[in-house]
Amino acid sequence: MTTVAATSHVAHAHHDDRSFVRKYIFSTDHKIIGIQFLFVSLFFLLVGGLLAMQMRWQLAFPGKPMPGGGILPDTMAPGGVLLPEYYIQLVTMHGTFMVFFAIMPLLVGVYANFLIPLKIGAHDMAFPRINMASFWSALLAGFSSRRSWACWRCPCSRAP
Repeated sequence: MTTVAATSHVAHAHHDDRSFVRKYIFSTDHKIIGIQFLFVSLFFLLVGGLLAMQMRWQLAFPGKPMPGGGILPDTMAPGGVLLPEYYIQLVTMHGTFMVFFAIMPLLVGVYANFLIPLKIGAHDMAFPRINMASFWSALLAGFSSRRSWACWRCPCSRAP
């Protein structure tokens, strides 16, 4: 005689009914916030790399027009040739982007938000909403620093 086990359909234990925006954009889950920090820091790493490429072009070919330099305003690179004031701004902003918006979010956001709670066995961070606010304030700071850099002129370039 054979017996057949009666099984009922059980819903998945990890099903989440939240919308995409609530789950991935405004999430309080430490793993999602760590992934957000990863992507934002990789974006700013790309921005810092583009600034470095402009500096390297100026060092390799001083006084020659940079490829694609025509898109820069005449106050920065007239005719694609980088001005000395703009070069100083490049050095400053490259360092700022690489340290504060690329490396620090990788260390703080990815390492501290993603890995540490998993390693110690914690379910989530102690204050998940503050954790989410830290990501959004870091993103806002990165974009606002880019905006202020594009509008700022070096004091040494002003006529007396």
